[in-house]
Amino acid sequence: MSALEQLELPPDWRFRRLSSLSSSYAGGTPDRSKPEYFDGDIPWVKSGEVNRRKITHTEERISEIGLSSSAAKIAESGSVLVAMYGATAGKVARLKIDAAINQAVLSIRAVGCELDNDFLFWVIESSAVKLLSMCQGAAQPNLSKGLIDGLEIAVPPLPEQQKIAAILTAIDEKLDVISRQIEATYALKQGLMQTLFRRGVGTQDAAGGWLAHTKFKGSELGEIPESWAVQPLDTLAESITVGIATSTTEHYVEDGVPLIRNQNIKEDFLDISDLLKISAEFDEKNKRKRVLEGDILTVRTGYPGVSCVVPAGLGYIQTFTTLITRPNTKLICPSFASSYFNSPQGKGLMLHQAAGGAQQNINAGNLKKLLVPVPPLVEQERIAGILAAVDQKRRSVLSKREHYRTIKRGLMQKLLTGEWRVKIESSPGTA
Repeated sequence: MSALEQLELPPDWRFRRLSSLSSSYAGGTPDRSKPEYFDGDIPWVKSGEVNRRKITHTEERISEIGLSSSAAKIAESGSVLVAMYGATAGKVARLKIDAAINQAVLSIRAVGCELDNDFLFWVIESSAVKLLSMCQGAAQPNLSKGLIDGLEIAVPPLPEQQKIAAILTAIDEKLDVISRQIEATYALKQGLMQTLFRRGVGTQDAAGGWLAHTKFKGSELGEIPESWAVQPLDTLAESITVGIATSTTEHYVEDGVPLIRNQNIKEDFLDISDLLKISAEFDEKNKRKRVLEGDILTVRTGYPGVSCVVPAGLGYIQTFTTLITRPNTKLICPSFASSYFNSPQGKGLMLHQAAGGAQQNINAGNLKKLLVPVPPLVEQERIAGILAAVDQKRRSVLSKREHYRTIKRGLMQKLLTGEWRVKIESSPGTA
């Protein structure tokens, strides 16, 4: 008996095999050696595009002759698409247009009057982990039509299916709005950095107001305000070093000194939600590498250049192979420098001089030579404050997204198993 069948369903729910309530088929790929098979009028979905969850357009189109001369098949708008193999295996999407599909995509559509197509989408998405655990494959899992068709699903009455689908879709739409807000705040910050690190905010008048710069000069970084300088980072820092570079695994403890790793370093934000701890003895052995409040941490490899400032209140902390810049605060504001490191201009300069081929990495020598625009300290603080406000807005929206994702996961678990029932309103004129 499967885990699903062990559930105690409400009396009016039933277990059904997916194939008894739906039809499914995969498509194909036209011969790429024949140009006339492509660039036609028919949208063509590949498995990588299923990751978008809602498909309204495709990267490629095929022609009528490409469709008729291959195994590609048309899936109707409203179909549920499942990626069967490759990096996106198990991903599920709703097709919002009529489109052809390739052989790595299975189209599923409810047949008859027992299953709602929108409810079908949520059932299959909630079953993705289970399907992947059952599938064949080594480096990459492979689903099959037979495996998906054989899925046992819990089926409530049709009106309840439609209400459940409407609730979950409403949460999804809210998440779509939040995702657009995140994209908008990211784009806003990128635009601000492009402007602020080249044009600044200006000078303060006697009343404390800011007056835009009117005089500019050429520099190694292009045109900048006349009152600014350009200096290598090592002239602005007390030290630029690397964190612990020896193995730390044998020194992990439950309660010890926090160890910052690359994954904790976000753009202008230190994520301390998943910190490892090292023993006090190992920390003492590496006391010269301790990180202090106001230090700037920079990722060396993987996502080279991503930087943040160490906030107050953490006490002794160590880092694992990260770059540590201790700024001279009489010359440069730590948050201004960190934001510059994360800017398109700063990160571009870092990566230009980074070592390595496919896997770029930044070393202390590279970082010391990084050219930095240096406004007066009061203007640095103003620039950093503007960017911090945008960051705070973005983190707030990211937190909201996680909140709604948690709600969605809980609702899927409760509603799709019948643990929570939804109220079905009676139609006018019925008892």
